[in-house]
Amino acid sequence: MQQVNRVVLFTSSCLAMPTINLLLQAELLVSVVFVDDEAQHIQHEQQQLRAQCETLNINLTRWNNNDQLVAQLDQWHASIAVSCFTARALDDEIIKFFHGQAYGLCCGIAKSHQWTNSLYWHIRTQQNELPTTLQRLNSNENTALQSVVIHPFDTYQSLSLRVASALAPALVNVMAKLNMITWQSLNEKQVLPNTAKPITREAITLSFKTHSANDFVAAAKAGNPLYGGFILITQLGEINVLQASTIEQNEFFEPAGTILTINKSAGLIVQTKQGAVVLDIISSQFGCISGYRFASLANVSAGMQL
Repeated sequence: MQQVNRVVLFTSSCLAMPTINLLLQAELLVSVVFVDDEAQHIQHEQQQLRAQCETLNINLTRWNNNDQLVAQLDQWHASIAVSCFTARALDDEIIKFFHGQAYGLCCGIAKSHQWTNSLYWHIRTQQNELPTTLQRLNSNENTALQSVVIHPFDTYQSLSLRVASALAPALVNVMAKLNMITWQSLNEKQVLPNTAKPITREAITLSFKTHSANDFVAAAKAGNPLYGGFILITQLGEINVLQASTIEQNEFFEPAGTILTINKSAGLIVQTKQGAVVLDIISSQFGCISGYRFASLANVSAGMQL
């Protein structure tokens, strides 16, 4: 008799719900193990995860102690672990319990659970697609799942939702046919090193003198909504830019930071290190408003330095 795969899914995010639903339908899911994280944006997703699991009557266990969890896994007769959108890596003790049958979803970064960083930097560095793989944990083997095309309008939020939906059927298909999967040696040279950087305050802080108009647009999309777009250093202090766009323009020779245009139809247009940028949506002491309204409230005019 063929052994039935009994999958325990480790996650920190409601982004795992499409996968959880399909594993449940395929009668592969034993339980969901909740991996804690203190990050504020993850906390919100964790609340949604709890609520949805309760609605579907899915067993949800919090990972607090390795010994207790291993005992629980043994009671469930769990045979496979899948780490999917987790806030931290699984401990070796947990991985060893599954005797080579512990797997982790990697979004663009080899050997990393940092899906948040990966999605952010793939948008920020203006990549065209996000490759995803399933890695056999504590090994150098993986298998390709699906590459997700990054749309020019994608924000972090929209891309994460599309990744979650696209990966669910691919991941469940692998779980159902593990014995037929061809595993390959990990080629870390194919991974873009700049998509593995931590997302620090310094990384999300831009200025007109050191960044281009394209940099502004990409940073706003990558940081929307988790990081409030990006932090912009201005003469008026720091503001957050949640949406920016480039414009076709004649060549200007004004210094970076010069306000080129302010009007209701065009918005707030400022010269950058390379090219002019429209600051479409700004969050500041005045609230979350359009660039045009911000300029009016801040009492700035064309020709001034922002």
